[in-house]
Amino acid sequence: MWKLTITACKVQDRAPNGVIALNELLFATTFVHNGNMNYNWKHWECIGSTQEENARKRFNIHNVHELEGYGGLNDVDKAQVDALLRIARPFKARNRTTGVPNGNGSASVPNSARPSPPNQGPFNRNTSTATPADPSGPKSTTMPTPPPKPERIPSQARRARRKRNAFGAPPAPAPAPAPKAKATPASAPETAPTPEPKPKPKSTPTPASASAFKPTPTPTPKPASTPAPEPAPSTPMPGAEFRRNPPRPNASMSAEELRVLGNLYFRYQMYEVAIDIYGKAIARKPDPVFYTNRAAAHMALKSFKSALDDCQVAELLQNHDPSSKTLGRLAKCHLALGDYDPAIRAAQKAIDCDPFDPTHPARLTKVTAELMREYIVESRQEWQKKCWVESKGRLAEATALCEGDCPPQWLVWGIQIEMAKGEWEAATGLVEVAESLHQASTDIQVASAHVALLTDQIPSGLASLRAALRRDPEHPLAGTLLRRMKGIDQARQEGDRLAVAAMHVEASSQYSEALSLLGCDEEEGLGGNLRFILLGNRADAYFWSKSFDLARDDCQAALFISNHPSPLKILNRLADCYVALGDPTTALQYIEEALKLDPLDSDMAKTKLSAEHMQTNIRESREAWSRKDWLEAKGALRQATIACSGERPLQWGIWEVEIEMTLGSWNDAVCTAEVVVGSYPTSAHAFAISGLALMLSNKLALSMEHLGSAIRLDAENPLGISTLRRVQEIERTKEEGNQSFKFGRYPEAVSKYTETLTIIGDREEEGGGGYIRAVLLANRATALFKMERHARALTDITASLELQPISFKALRTHARVRAAQGYYDEAIKIYTRAQEIGRSGDTPSAETQTIVEELLVAETALTMSQSKDYHEILNIAKGASETEVKKAYRRSSLLFHPDKGGNPEHFKLVSEAYNALCAQS
Repeated sequence: MWKLTITACKVQDRAPNGVIALNELLFATTFVHNGNMNYNWKHWECIGSTQEENARKRFNIHNVHELEGYGGLNDVDKAQVDALLRIARPFKARNRTTGVPNGNGSASVPNSARPSPPNQGPFNRNTSTATPADPSGPKSTTMPTPPPKPERIPSQARRARRKRNAFGAPPAPAPAPAPKAKATPASAPETAPTPEPKPKPKSTPTPASASAFKPTPTPTPKPASTPAPEPAPSTPMPGAEFRRNPPRPNASMSAEELRVLGNLYFRYQMYEVAIDIYGKAIARKPDPVFYTNRAAAHMALKSFKSALDDCQVAELLQNHDPSSKTLGRLAKCHLALGDYDPAIRAAQKAIDCDPFDPTHPARLTKVTAELMREYIVESRQEWQKKCWVESKGRLAEATALCEGDCPPQWLVWGIQIEMAKGEWEAATGLVEVAESLHQASTDIQVASAHVALLTDQIPSGLASLRAALRRDPEHPLAGTLLRRMKGIDQARQEGDRLAVAAMHVEASSQYSEALSLLGCDEEEGLGGNLRFILLGNRADAYFWSKSFDLARDDCQAALFISNHPSPLKILNRLADCYVALGDPTTALQYIEEALKLDPLDSDMAKTKLSAEHMQTNIRESREAWSRKDWLEAKGALRQATIACSGERPLQWGIWEVEIEMTLGSWNDAVCTAEVVVGSYPTSAHAFAISGLALMLSNKLALSMEHLGSAIRLDAENPLGISTLRRVQEIERTKEEGNQSFKFGRYPEAVSKYTETLTIIGDREEEGGGGYIRAVLLANRATALFKMERHARALTDITASLELQPISFKALRTHARVRAAQGYYDEAIKIYTRAQEIGRSGDTPSAETQTIVEELLVAETALTMSQSKDYHEILNIAKGASETEVKKAYRRSSLLFHPDKGGNPEHFKLVSEAYNALCAQS
């Protein structure tokens, strides 16, 4: 069973070599830090046991039999390590004797099918130096199959040649030795060797060292009239000497010589000059190799767009036989620019060109592009779910995989995320970055204008939109945003003009139009700073037009918009609104918060005094209410109402209605309830308390109408539901009692009136039952009077007059009861009072005339009673006791009762005498 061991670590600049062991076959890797924990795998090749031991001693690395861990690597690094493992697992150890791999090197392609030069397997144990890497990064280290040549260089010479630098040669045994060759940098382009004369053919290759192999250049004959051009140097010069006296291209150089010269400049990291020389070579001969080399120079300068153009041209020129290197660099450019789908396609093509190379850099490019695509897809999914922080995190992870400029669309997404979060400083900074990277991007200009609108920078936003429309008149968003921005700016300026002219109602209308155009979308940060300012302006207009509740709502909406630097003005206006609306407790909270921002604000200090005075009055009113001192509670509440410059708060109005009902001021209670309903037409509780006041005032029809409105506004309002049921029961039983009285069924009427009075009750907080209880008591007293139950009738009518002392009908019934009892002098006084009330009120004239007639009868009866001797009528002695009076009355009733055949008139005198003597006793 094959075992794989790896040590993965995270470093700052350059990490020590990690050793990967696959049985006897060992791989060495070098981790190079590049950016935000991106690692570039520089080489991946076979090493021998001696080199392994040296690596152990040098770097203190010990093999393990399983993956020890990632050492704090992030997800991108882990994915690269995992990709490396997947590449390494299919291969097995080689046979030391034959050099042929044991078993299949891949799950689908056997090792025997891999192309390899004679006498050399896919891995060379005797080679410890890496092949020069591509300028764009890692290159495949599997030995490529050399193209067939008429005469092959001996294998020993080839091995010696591989040990040399691409541009260097071993020092010749000459008196003036050539400068020593330096190690080729990892970024040097891999090129075809410089044309050299072949060694003399021999039947058997002679083993020779690298220093013994010395190519002999073949001079090219030139015309005598033309001087020989300066050949491009094929031997690298020392860096300092090269920079002091670099070779210059001339017009007589061929395209191949220019390429070699460009490679030399690339070697010494003079990428701009290399790009210029490659361009001259391309002008002479549009070879795909030249384009690929120039792309490498562009990539070294992080100019991935230019590199992408060159790679695409090279791919077109290699249409029938695409180069793996060209496709790999094309994929790398797409990846650096964030185009993950083209990067995946190009990387797959590069892998298909060399499917037997497990360490082809395109494999890592493909893995990284797939990871980038996954991050972008997750970011957009989180955006759809309005999870802005998670969307930004995924987008940042995808951006970290871009070596070049971030794509414009990604920057637009980032700007939109910052706007949705309400981070306006971050959005503005990102706009500046995006404009510096993509000056010609219309989407970036539109996003910049969007941010300018929401941050109240409308002039700069209009300029950006006009520039975007000049570049792309058909842009789908620029035209709509421009019209929207113009409409908002026009409405706002008109609102400001009207506010200065003290036309506050019209100004609030203009601000409302601007806010309607702006909207309150969550993806725009609820309208941003511009909505904050417009809400504050409209709140001022509402406040000065006495619409304090609307001003309060606008101030609260403005404070809800987060991350605004200066909420002091809104806090001041909000405190004023709460004072005007009679909520001193909440006003004091906002006042304290505003004074923390500006302790020297004199206006806020005055507002604080008013709020504290109002709060004191309200507290005193509620304390008097708890003591049932209704007059003091009413007075303190009136003082607090005077300090309230706006609409009286709903709760204050309800308290005043309750106080008026408790005091029995029914007309005042109904008037106050009407004011409360008019001020708060959408309050179910206002309609409910109004319905209760109307019920106690005996206005049952209007009461049911108000209670129905309360239930329509709030189907679960408890006061409205319970009061409506009471009113319905009162209406039903009262009507039944009236019908019984009308048809002379007085006992039944008394029963119904009693049932109605039980429903009404006599609660103290309802003023003992209100005016409706007074009416029902008077009705029952009238029925009892008809039944000649004068004592009970007198009790009911007295209770009715206590509730409603100026009731005409109650006074009339009271006078009749007292006259029937023989108290003519008292009856005359009550008749006179009823007559006065009837004349001053809306009493019908017929009833007033009846009172006049009954008053005359009472006066006559009084005159007659003063001349009568009641003791004589009952035939008893003067000073008789009450018991004797009752016995005499019974005896006279048996004699003179009309039902017994007696004289009715004399029976009336007997009854009158009995009532008079009982009253006197």
